[in-house]
Amino acid sequence: MYAPIPLVALLLLGSQVPVAAFPSSPSKAFGSLLPALSPLQSPLQSPLQSQAKPKLISFLSNCNFSRATAKTQPTTSTHLCLSSKTHASNQAESETNSEKAREREYTPIFDFSGAEADKLKSISSFERIDDAIMGGISVSAIKDVQGEPYASWSGVCRTDGGGFCGMRTLPLQKNLNATAQEGIFLKCRLASDDEPERRNWKFTLRSDTSRGEQVYQAAFFLPKQQQQQQQAKAEDSSSSSSSSNGEWALVQVPFTSFQLVRGPRLVPDAPPLDTTKGLFQIGLSLSKFVIGYNTTQLENFRAGFFDLHLAQIGFYSEEKGMERSRALEESGMERTDTGTGSSTMVVTTSRRKVPDTLSQKEVNQKRPVLLKVLLPMAKLLFSEQANRRKSAFKILKQRRGWNRPRAIRYGFQSKRKSLGMVPALMKTMGILGIDSFRAVVMTVLKLVLIYPLRLVSKVVRAIRKSLGMKVKVSMTE
Repeated sequence: MYAPIPLVALLLLGSQVPVAAFPSSPSKAFGSLLPALSPLQSPLQSPLQSQAKPKLISFLSNCNFSRATAKTQPTTSTHLCLSSKTHASNQAESETNSEKAREREYTPIFDFSGAEADKLKSISSFERIDDAIMGGISVSAIKDVQGEPYASWSGVCRTDGGGFCGMRTLPLQKNLNATAQEGIFLKCRLASDDEPERRNWKFTLRSDTSRGEQVYQAAFFLPKQQQQQQQAKAEDSSSSSSSSNGEWALVQVPFTSFQLVRGPRLVPDAPPLDTTKGLFQIGLSLSKFVIGYNTTQLENFRAGFFDLHLAQIGFYSEEKGMERSRALEESGMERTDTGTGSSTMVVTTSRRKVPDTLSQKEVNQKRPVLLKVLLPMAKLLFSEQANRRKSAFKILKQRRGWNRPRAIRYGFQSKRKSLGMVPALMKTMGILGIDSFRAVVMTVLKLVLIYPLRLVSKVVRAIRKSLGMKVKVSMTE
């Protein structure tokens, strides 16, 4: 029996692979491979190696293994975390063509590391979108960390009834202009642990004003802190670039990597992301679900507490040529040059005003009348407190063998110790009354609405299949 779908709009979210750090130039990259090839250096194999070496150099020359160091605090170093894309796993594309000098411009949209006013405005621009909307018990929030150049997106991700945490921007008063931008970037670091590969991290974008469950997503990957620190030491052993909280990762995901999803599933034959009319929402999510055509979960998913420090979220673009260089210099934008020789990367940071969003009060006022009427009922039927009580009872039943009356007595005794006899009795009776009403209403909805709709849907799908018509994959399959 499937859980009923809530009456509020759903936003489900998905995959990743670990990203390795690479040397800053093709020649160094090939040089680092020579020790691995040394066992093959024999007279019989030298002709093969002489043919493979130019091809390997050519391949490395067309791959971007550069490290970009954006201007941050003097005691920190920023790493370029590149994403890769395959058809099966929906990975984000790696940047290419680092053979020539490149110029990259980063435009922070939400800056948690700048002025205090910008930091607080950036934090207040986001709302949580956890799995509570589908009956889960995960919880997360983005919070200010006073005195630090970052915000903390932290919480507890549980797999009971859901398995994801997320945040998204409130409705923007004006769409974000993404003209001439190539993708979105995130400057962050995972502070809670060093197992980023055991979670699916995703960017979400929306190209229209809707707030429904269909949204464009792309997975991104965070390098391990240990890997970043070792890389930093290898590049500059005399520099103490590691901060006490770890290295910053600069994640870049091109717009071409985003795909339309409904929940964690790809929408077949969906159009690519179109940014010409602007973007209307930016979001982040942590999930146990992998983006794909079928609902797939990440093996060895790490549930529980997480804490991701956020410094900046914004757009990046890349152009070549002296004309772009002169334009940047004339505009007074800040430049940071990194690398040497043919692999030089020019990192330019420009500033943009933090976009204005509607307040939560304005969002509530703009809701349709029907939604205003149904929303209180939806909150009653699908409240987080009820889901947590249900999950707690499940744990007590599995681990201690308790039945429901014993669990109710335990809850009453716990409340009596902290509140007293009368308040504890009133609160317990109130909870029992609400839970009983919820159970009756849910049973009625299942019998008169949910089950009949499912039956009709299955019949229609069967008829369409028999006629050879295209049938969308059900979210419950």
